[in-house]
Amino acid sequence: MGIASMNATINNNRKLLKDGKRKPFTKSLGGYNKNTNYKPYAMPEVRPHVLRRIRIMTRRANRRLLIRQLLIGGSVAIVMIYWFFF
Repeated sequence: MGIASMNATINNNRKLLKDGKRKPFTKSLGGYNKNTNYKPYAMPEVRPHVLRRIRIMTRRANRRLLIRQLLIGGSVAIVMIYWFFF
């Protein structure tokens, strides 16, 4: 009974989106048509070498985070194995 109702809900939502009968996000908290003073944000131009530096720094930070997580996870796993089997 529960799975059938979930499938019916999903199918009904798909039908509403396909037919164009429903405007998405109109009944959300803020709405999208109310604010007329909105100015789109213009992204500043960034030079390629700055983007390259940001990419390198992000990769280093992610690598450090991964190593830290692996070390902590491995040590916790060793402690848990020792605790369970000895």
